[in-house]
Amino acid sequence: MLELPEGVESTFRFILIAARRAEQLVGGARPRIVSRHVKPTTIALAELRGDLVPWRPVTPEEYEVLRLEELAAKEKEEHTLSVLATPRPVPVVVVEEPEVEEEELDEFEDELEGPDLDGGELGEADGVEVAEVAEADELLVVPPEE
Repeated sequence: MLELPEGVESTFRFILIAARRAEQLVGGARPRIVSRHVKPTTIALAELRGDLVPWRPVTPEEYEVLRLEELAAKEKEEHTLSVLATPRPVPVVVVEEPEVEEEELDEFEDELEGPDLDGGELGEADGVEVAEVAEADELLVVPPEE
């Protein structure tokens, strides 16, 4: 069983306080203990066990005021970050294309086109085996069932 520090009446409150302290550590707060650990949650738990984290319970009204202040601070920070994060113009780099002779360009285009499969005559010289094409009417005939 976890031993709770003096003044902390439940494990739930202990975890909430430790989580809040870990958020502070992640945000840049300095640890109050020297530890071999580097994870903020582990450091926060050790600080809380050593009674090094000052805390007090707040009323619902105080909590609401603190929550609204925190939201306003986050909105201000987000607004500041969006103003600072304006995109910078990207320099345009112009790359000159190498000059290609007309004959080379024609040969390259012929290679890209490939063999003419739509209407041209293909033969064994092109590396294509020509098969007999069935008539369209023959393809629709279905033999009767026996």
